[in-house]
Amino acid sequence: MRWRNLFSRYGFVWAFMCASGAFAQLPQDKAFRLQKATASTSCESLTTCIVTKNKKVEVARTTIQPFCPVEYLNAVCDELPQMNKRVVQTILGYPRNGQHSYWWPRKGESNYDGCTTDILYRGQLVMKGEPKGRTYCCGLTLEVLYRVLESEAQTPPLWEEVGPTSMRSLWFCRAINAPGPDEAMTSLGIGRRIENPDEALPGDFVQIWRTNKSGHSVIFISWAFDEAGKRVGMHYWSTQEATGIGFASEVFGDFPGAMSAKDTVISRLLPPTEWKK
Repeated sequence: MRWRNLFSRYGFVWAFMCASGAFAQLPQDKAFRLQKATASTSCESLTTCIVTKNKKVEVARTTIQPFCPVEYLNAVCDELPQMNKRVVQTILGYPRNGQHSYWWPRKGESNYDGCTTDILYRGQLVMKGEPKGRTYCCGLTLEVLYRVLESEAQTPPLWEEVGPTSMRSLWFCRAINAPGPDEAMTSLGIGRRIENPDEALPGDFVQIWRTNKSGHSVIFISWAFDEAGKRVGMHYWSTQEATGIGFASEVFGDFPGAMSAKDTVISRLLPPTEWKK
């Protein structure tokens, strides 16, 4: 039985939660314990320290509870809400070997949408890729949304009213500190904002804003904790300038380049039964 496997690997608390159905939330103490249980020096991308840079200059180093993103996601994926699970399964299917590098075009260089390829939704071209398959953050996360929506039989009832142009404009943020994915999914009637940090789950969409007014569009994996279990930052998936598609981590703080807790927005894709009409 699945609960026996979870008991032996992660302990009684996790066995009980997973045997009783999907996570309603993943409180800080439980996420911290699961991170400790799934961390290994042999994992694909072990993270033990988060380096914060401002204008490419290192300004801080934060030691954290060691974290293995793929192992962590494999441990929780089956127990996530329906749409979070779809998002996680989708992002794990992308190559993390630099195949899709990061490219933010300068003005006049390209009008592509930051996606790995041309994206169709219901037979309509909704995003335009570029020949080398390069990416940038908000384009990649919007691509993930469309891939998940395409896998659903139902089309959002407000799709014809909102459409791809408005979705792209809202998702890409029309101003500094705009909520990005939250505003786009809310306008389409398919998402809700996560106000309580303890309710954040793998597969939620996040618009990060930093103290230096830079931003990043990502998909939430877990909170980052220090070795005492205090929440200090976030682990996420996106495309980064240095690595292309893959996992990364950032810390909260009031120093230049740190994430701004008050301006960062988390939003969840709802199941079709909860989409607005």
